[in-house]
Amino acid sequence: MRTRLSKKTHHWLATAAIAAALVGCAHGSSAVPAGDATPLTQPYTSLAASSARATALYEAHTVSFALDRIDQRDLPLDATYRHNGTGRGVTVYVFDGGISVDHPELAGRVRLGFTGFPDDPKICNAHGTAVAGAIAGATLGVAPAAQIVDVKMVQCEKLRGTIKAIVDGAHWVIADHKAHPGPAIANWSFIADTASDIPELDSAVSDLRDAGIAVIVSAGNVNVDACHVSPGNARGAIVVGASAIAARPANSPDASASAHLMDERAPDTAYGQCIDIYAPGDSVLLPSLDGGLRPITQLWNGTSMSAGYVSGAAALYLEAHPTASPDEVAAEIEQNATPGVVHNARAAETRMLYVGPTAVTVLAQNPTRRRVR
Repeated sequence: MRTRLSKKTHHWLATAAIAAALVGCAHGSSAVPAGDATPLTQPYTSLAASSARATALYEAHTVSFALDRIDQRDLPLDATYRHNGTGRGVTVYVFDGGISVDHPELAGRVRLGFTGFPDDPKICNAHGTAVAGAIAGATLGVAPAAQIVDVKMVQCEKLRGTIKAIVDGAHWVIADHKAHPGPAIANWSFIADTASDIPELDSAVSDLRDAGIAVIVSAGNVNVDACHVSPGNARGAIVVGASAIAARPANSPDASASAHLMDERAPDTAYGQCIDIYAPGDSVLLPSLDGGLRPITQLWNGTSMSAGYVSGAAALYLEAHPTASPDEVAAEIEQNATPGVVHNARAAETRMLYVGPTAVTVLAQNPTRRRVR
């Protein structure tokens, strides 16, 4: 169901962790204890840029099909995740409903930042933890050494946020970034309207970009043209759609080794030319919380998760290119993507997130990783 949101002074917006029928950007299922996940790793290739830092190339077995998919151009998958760097030194501000500081995937790398609702519990539900895990989970995230800052803009009682909380959070982030300088990203895994622009959010995106912070947003789990979805229609935002792996039609002329599988736009993902990049968002394994806020892992669906993977990729690039501007981050993500593989996107061009390696040597830093010759 599509929910139209008030355009009055006090906007409400739905975050992903609510029931899938609302405007949210993700929902979860199939919980398992957090300790049951097999450790894996994380990747990125980078284009030439000034002040670039050298990064190592890592390779490891992975249980995450999402990480497995984004480190290679084509299907089928190979149960391996290869990546340059770890996102060390990069800060990702996650605007959501609270993030667990104790989850094994994130412990020691989450800083509590802003809250728009000081009287609320610190965590409304598992959604923020899952998004942060896609970005920087120790074994399930793209950039396992990136730092996460919790920017809470959801009110727990309603499981919705306000435009005011987002804008206030953006202003807090800009001030915090000045106090803690270094490469930074803002992850916005929510949507606020499916028919028009919201000037306050457009301005918040612009202000963050002016401060050197790239803004990565989910396109939304709403089967509409992404050009109409706010904040994805804000100038300069990097808009992420969710992809799924599907069976290729039986009459397909493709006779290659991957003939039985293909990438496609995930069900009910926003579509069209305003999607900058696709990333996995269908049954992706991520850190989560049970009803007692105890750590588990869980399968999640939605563009919220996809945006998290792209934020993690941006963190890997910024580790090697710490002075890159938001426009340079966007250009790297788009230029390095795999073109034309996402079916049913209702757009002339598509891009699939790619963070696979280009280097030829690996510095092995733990027993699960091996040198690549």
